[in-house]
Order: sequence, then C-alpha cells, then structure tokens
Amino acid sequence: MLALVIIDMQRWMFRTPERSDQVGNILPAIDGLASHFAQANLPIYDVVTIHQPDRSTWSRLMIKYNYSCLIEGTPDAEPVDGYKAPPSAKRIVKTQNSVFLHTDFETTLNADGVTKLLLTGVFMDGCVGLTAADAAQRRFEVVCISDGIGHVDVKMRRSMEEWLHQMYEIDQIQAACIPL
Repeated sequence: MLALVIIDMQRWMFRTPERSDQVGNILPAIDGLASHFAQANLPIYDVVTIHQPDRSTWSRLMIKYNYSCLIEGTPDAEPVDGYKAPPSAKRIVKTQNSVFLHTDFETTLNADGVTKLLLTGVFMDGCVGLTAADAAQRRFEVVCISDGIGHVDVKMRRSMEEWLHQMYEIDQIQAACIPL
C-alpha cells in the first residue's frame, strides 16, 4: 500500500528568508497529494520534531551549543503558516533527523500494510533525505516528491538526490506525475 509522509512542516524549519521563500513552492504539492490521499483513504503521516525543555531529547549539537529549538508547546514547533495536517493523518513525533530513529514508525507502517512511501516536507538535504535512505534500507519503496520538498542548500540537495538515486534507486518526481 502507498502512503504519504509529510515531514517537519514547522515554523522553526522556515526561520530564514531563504527557507521561508520555499513554503509557497512546496505547499501546493503537499496539499494536493494530501487531499488525494485523504479522499482515497490512503495513509498519511504527519511527522513533527518535538524536543523537551529538559534537554533529554536534544541532539548532540543542540547540547554542545546549548541551542534549544522545536521545544514542545513553543511557537517554533507549530505548523508553518499555510500548512494544516489533514484530519486523517497520523502524527509521528521524532527527535532525530530520520523518522525511523527512536520511533515506532516502522512498526506503524508495517501494521498499516504500507510498502511504498511518498516523501514530502523539509529538508531534502536533511530529515527527508535521511528518512529516504533509512526507509530504503528497511525495504520500503521510496519516491521523493521534488516539488513538495524544500532544502537548506541547493548544492547539498542535488548531492543528496544523486546519492539517494545511486545508492538506493530513489527517484525524484513531481507530484503531478503520481498516478492516484
């Protein structure tokens, strides 16, 4: 079964002008796919990064630089303006870049009968790319929706896309090319 995964569409992720400028470009693809998936009763997973203020979930670099972000209950962790998870979406909370690390995501996908993931959200050269690699290593078929994924750095994005294709045969396609 096919599933849509929407990763980290949260305010903090779009805190710089270069990143916030991407919201208007990726939201139409995400919203369109989410609408189709909801109408077809196909699984949708809304993935968010949430950290605890006591540092128990912080990454190595957050601790090293004493830099808090995406703290539960803060505006940083809220959805970016313009994005609203579909009501049918299952929420997955993560604390690491890959959705598969320290979560029950793989168990949830298997229980739901999911075999193929369409990945959207942010960032190709971050959480989306690392999730794609981890999914492929867990034998899920993976497709990245190029017009539904943002990036931190365009050169790093291209490198990640190339690496994912060479290592795992993960393709980048436009949302309109998904046969639903």
